[in-house]
Amino acid sequence: MRKDKQPQSKKQSPADGFINVAVTKATRDGLHELKLAMNVAGQAEVIEKLVAIGVAITHAARD
Repeated sequence: MRKDKQPQSKKQSPADGFINVAVTKATRDGLHELKLAMNVAGQAEVIEKLVAIGVAITHAARD
C-alpha cells in the first residue's frame, strides 16, 4: 500500500456496542498487520470482517 493513500472506511452499519478485551502483543501486532493488508481504517473493521468470515465458515460447515 502506498503511504500517501489513506484506507477508506467501508463500514455499513452503525455501532451496536463495544468490546474491551486484553490481547497479547502478538494479537495486537497481527491486528495491525491485517489492518494494512485489508486496507481498512481501523482495527474495529478488521474485527468486523474476521467475525463475518468466521460466521460464514461456520454456516458453510453446517450445510
